[in-house]
Amino acid sequence: MTYLKKIKSLFRSEQQFRLFIILSVSTLFSFILFAFRLEYINFDYGKINSVRDLCFYRGTQTFFFLNWNLFLAWIPYLIALTLPYLYQKYNSKILIVGVLFCWLLFFPNAPYILTDFLHLKKRIGIPLWYDMMLFLSFAWTGLILGYLSLLEVQQFLSSFFSKITVNIISVIVLLLCGFGIYLGRFQRWNSWDIITNPLSLFADILNILANPQTLGLAIVVSAFLLLGYFTLVTLAQGERKDFSPKN
Repeated sequence: MTYLKKIKSLFRSEQQFRLFIILSVSTLFSFILFAFRLEYINFDYGKINSVRDLCFYRGTQTFFFLNWNLFLAWIPYLIALTLPYLYQKYNSKILIVGVLFCWLLFFPNAPYILTDFLHLKKRIGIPLWYDMMLFLSFAWTGLILGYLSLLEVQQFLSSFFSKITVNIISVIVLLLCGFGIYLGRFQRWNSWDIITNPLSLFADILNILANPQTLGLAIVVSAFLLLGYFTLVTLAQGERKDFSPKN
């Protein structure tokens, strides 16, 4: 119980702590679904000799990539949670700009899991409904991690900018997120490629922008994320208004 209180003290509010617990449980639920799927296909770690064997066991896709993608989805959320602490401890705007830049690079990884539904199809020996729930669990957790990380960044930036400016920044971030998901899904770029292979990445981006007819996924995903964002913001505003104390 004391250990739990120590963890709880790391969060700024009771609501933030509860959301962290819910997201942790949701992640655990996804991992349990994945583990049971391995039982469906009689997975044997002793027969794994390569990465391909890990991804395709006896000709059946294992979906190990879902676990990696969900791990990446946690990164922007955890970065967002540390922003107030880092600013209070170091009081460095340069550091905060660098941290926000890292957050922006990893942010598309959260809703990126939505595109993993492209792998969903009927497979022998595995109920389609089970794979659908597996993908849905991972995608939902990743999407909520993304939205909550954006709301955390919003709250942090509200101390420095006006509400309108923060909202405009959020919209721009979601538009860039849709483009980032396109780069990851179809161009196969990763968040860290901006450091490890920046020239090729920027050359590819310029080529894409010169041929915008290929950006269908980016546009649709951005629109979807914006609709979800405005829905969550409207719900949050309505909740604050409904439960505000009356004079």
